[in-house]
This record gives sequence, C-alpha cells and structure tokens, in this order.
Amino acid sequence: VTSSWNPCHNQQQQLETFEDFGRAALGHTGAVVVRISVISWFIGVCAGYVILMARQLQLIAGFGWNYRVWVLVISPVLWLGCMLRDLTAIAKLMPVGVVAAIGSCVLMITKAYMDVDNWQDWPEQDQAKIHSMWPEHGFMPLGSVVATLFGAFGVMGNVPTIAGEMRQPRHFPRALKVAMCIVMLLYLGIMVSGYWGYGNFIQDNILISMSQSPANAGEAFKAPVDQWTGPRSRIIPALVAWCVLVNLLLSYPLNMMCIFTSIQSLESSQQTLNPGTLANYGMRTGLMGLTIVIALAVENFSVVFSLFAALTGPLQGVFIPVVFGGMVMKKIGAEGTSLPRRIFHAVIMLYAAFCLVIGTVDAVTGVIESFTGQ
Repeated sequence: VTSSWNPCHNQQQQLETFEDFGRAALGHTGAVVVRISVISWFIGVCAGYVILMARQLQLIAGFGWNYRVWVLVISPVLWLGCMLRDLTAIAKLMPVGVVAAIGSCVLMITKAYMDVDNWQDWPEQDQAKIHSMWPEHGFMPLGSVVATLFGAFGVMGNVPTIAGEMRQPRHFPRALKVAMCIVMLLYLGIMVSGYWGYGNFIQDNILISMSQSPANAGEAFKAPVDQWTGPRSRIIPALVAWCVLVNLLLSYPLNMMCIFTSIQSLESSQQTLNPGTLANYGMRTGLMGLTIVIALAVENFSVVFSLFAALTGPLQGVFIPVVFGGMVMKKIGAEGTSLPRRIFHAVIMLYAAFCLVIGTVDAVTGVIESFTGQ
C-alpha cells in the first residue's frame, strides 16, 4: 500500500506512520481508530513488562519480598527512562537486548530438555498423565491462546515507521520475513521443549518450573509448588531472569515512547505537550503510572497480555490492514484484489473475530478470577 500511495502524493501526505495509514483511509476518524488501538496495545505491553521485571527481580534476589514490593522498587528506574527526551543511547544498546532475549530462549529450551530426566523414572501410568494429545480445559481458553499469538507476532503498528527510517526501504519485506522466521523458530523451540519437559504440570511462570521439580506425579498434579521435593536448580533460571530483565529494561522506555510520540503528535497537544515542558513530563508520568497500577492490580502476565492482545491484536493485525488497505487502494485507483486473496482475507478476519470475541471474554474472566482469588 505504501509503495503505491507515496509516489502519488506530496510530502505532507506520505504514509510514514500507522496513523498516516488510518488517515489516508478514513480521514481523521481513521487516524483516531489507529491511535487508540496502538496506544492501548503499548500500555498493555508495558504493563506486562512491569509484571515480568518484578517477577525476575523476585527470583534473582530470593529475599522473599512480595511481588508488589518489587513493582514499586523498579518504578523509579522506569520513570527515569520515560523522562529521557532522546532515547538514542538506549536504542544503541538494543543489540544487547536482542542478544539477551535470544539467550533467554536458548537457556529455556536447554533447561526444559535437561529436566525431562526428572520424570523419566516415574511409573508408566504416571508418565501418561504428563502430556495430552488434545486440550483439556475446554473451548474458551483457545481465545486467550489465539490472542497471545496475535500479541507475540503483531508488528503492524511499527511497520510504517521502521520502513520509513530504513536507508533502503525495499529491503524491509525480506528483513521482516527473516525476523519473523527467527522469532517463530525460537517460540516453537520453547513451546515444544517446554511442554515436553514440564507437560501438564508446567507453571504460569516457566522460571518456577525451571527452578523446582516434583519428585513424583502426586506432587506434580496435587501439591503446590512450594511443597515439591524434587531436584532444584538456581543457576540457569537466574541467568534466564537476568537476560529477560536486561531486555525488558531496554525495551520498556522505547515502547512507552511510541505512546508519548503518538499523543504529542495530536494537533491539540503540539502547543501544550512539547518535549521538555512540565505538561509533557506530567503526561509521561501519568501514562507510566498507569502501567504500574495495572501491574499492581493484576500479577499474572498472561492475563494482562492476552487481554490487551485480544482487544487490539485483531484490529492492528487484521481489520485495519485489510479494511483500511482496501480503502486506500481504491482511492488511488488500484486494481481490485483477486478472488483467492479475498477468500484468504475472509478466513483471517474470521480468525481475528474469534480472537476479539472469545479471547476477550476468556481474558476478562481471567482478570476477574485474579481479583477474586479463584
């Protein structure tokens, strides 16, 4: 769409951001729809990052401090990162974050494979309980699973900006495909190795499964984790926690900057929220504080991530690109899409609708259960 639109329009009408894409399709309304979707998504992502960072600190320190204490401990550091006007220095450190992310994935895969030895001596009838051929928790949890996948692979909000900043934008499609393939292989490795190693007794936080093992099936499926008496591990889980922490500390301010930039670009905000002003610092503090409040209210990363992914993932990943893309192509007089592509669009839109409805309902249920303690 960008390659077809930009040559036909002047500099002011170029598609350089995802919001420009929405504006080209549906004017001011389209830009607002995109902006709300992107801001909501990044708030959810950053709130999830806070949850994960607090969990990593909890494991690394081993003090026994409450999770919420660690959220408050990390908050000043995150606030300082959000107050930076120029994130060039942090951006230059992102290769370190990428290495840390890949390192954490490799360590998870390795440790899960090693922990298979913990249950291979169990009786065959107990081993049969470890893995299941089909989902055992009903239909609704599939919504959260699909939402998590949307969140894990959703990049549409960043595509126009990244492509516009590349020296040779024509290489972007290939770079995106390579990146997606690498991410997919890492995710598949974790899913396959993690489920093989920990099966149906895997914990919501995989670091817990990597740190403590059950001595038998009775402990695995009936006893709480703190009563497991099997082998314990400290070094590899701590290394994973450090890798995750480094990656998230670098990623958090960069993701928050996407929110700040979006709000600062509003016509009504350009005079009052200029970078460096007290109002701008107040806006940044308020949004950063919102992510902290969400993390304090809901301790489960999966619940927070799946909720925001279910609400915004289908919009950003499917509905906006397909529907708005069709509008933009029609405006420039491009040929209509072929029948096979229309069928493909219909299928993925049904998939996205399933995520939006079922995923949201299941995620909201998870949020309610987190408050009620069920």
